[in-house]
Amino acid sequence: MNFIPYDSRPHVLPSAEELCTAIRGHHIGRHPVLELAADFGTLYQTMPTCETQCCCPRVELVLAVDTWAADHLPVPRGGARMHTESLGAVIDRLARLQVHAYHLLMTADLSQDPQVHAAWYRLAELVDGYTDLTTELTRRSLRLPALGDGG
Repeated sequence: MNFIPYDSRPHVLPSAEELCTAIRGHHIGRHPVLELAADFGTLYQTMPTCETQCCCPRVELVLAVDTWAADHLPVPRGGARMHTESLGAVIDRLARLQVHAYHLLMTADLSQDPQVHAAWYRLAELVDGYTDLTTELTRRSLRLPALGDGG
């Protein structure tokens, strides 16, 4: 099988596994969304409390993902249902949860702390949600909020 670079497949979104790996700063790849995911990971590792709308780097990263999505994803079919969040908002939340889950894993008493299990369970739910989201976007059965409205 020949390798096809992401830039020649503009409608292909990274898998959840690729996204989570990029957030951790490993095997980022060449896809622009993976590069932005790595930036989200760095942001939350260095500024773990950067969760509010006023966090300028976070807002800029969400907008960068949403701009990429608006420019590169296929146009949804007529009647496609609206998703509640933008792609950038979903990746932002996934990055924040993943960094938090890893932090708990490295610092908590695993035998005593139910927060560790809860964080990883929530992350797994969001990874599944991201996979469903990307599948529906690729099938054109889902549309995203207007640029700037989904965070």
